[in-house]
Amino acid sequence: MLSFFASFYYAVFGGFRIDKNTNLSTDQQRKLLLSGVFSCQKGAYLNVVTTGLSAGSREQMFGQGWDITDRESAIAMLDYLRDEGTRRFFPQVVEALKLKNKQAIQQYITETCETEDDMYACWEQVKFAFESIEPLMKQQLIKDEADFVRIGPDAWDAGRLVFMARVCNEHGYITNEELWDYIEAADDIAHQTIRSWEDFGKSYIIGRCLWCGTANYFEVMADHAKELYTKEKSPWKTIPFDK
Repeated sequence: MLSFFASFYYAVFGGFRIDKNTNLSTDQQRKLLLSGVFSCQKGAYLNVVTTGLSAGSREQMFGQGWDITDRESAIAMLDYLRDEGTRRFFPQVVEALKLKNKQAIQQYITETCETEDDMYACWEQVKFAFESIEPLMKQQLIKDEADFVRIGPDAWDAGRLVFMARVCNEHGYITNEELWDYIEAADDIAHQTIRSWEDFGKSYIIGRCLWCGTANYFEVMADHAKELYTKEKSPWKTIPFDK
């Protein structure tokens, strides 16, 4: 019950939930901080494996959008985030932003996607990209379309991979060894194109926009990201992004 109220407090009133007694190395904490925006959203710890979420909260999250019911479904979801994720269609999104014309974009998507499901998912991301650029600029997360392309969505997959690996480990679905394997994979994803915590926070929101547009608490999520890369008490300010 205590963990529920603590999570609720941080999720509603903000702040950074830090375990000051952690025995993890700085580098291990750095990797866990990749899930910072998701952790702030849920009122979870940022710098340790344990999220602090109650078992009931974890089960509710598993059933709402993640379709996780056991170890097998947990592994399938984590593998998806590691190997594909939202970022897999970003090259098509970038090309679509250049093409502008709807018919030309549809033709391009048809030619570059192998299945109808992929074509539909890709087209959804393209639509969300066009719809999201202006709100992202208004929130001062990007300067322009070129900034959107430069930053990209990789943090969305990396951040969710770390957080969901933590939750799945906490729930007994994956081992500690598997947990750190997924975290290492997320760290690699994050550092392929991103060079700072600020761009990582912005990238997380860009990826979220490609996933669902600017619906569902867009401004709240943008604020979580901005607080992490601007507030002096943020752990992103004390632990460098670089490996």
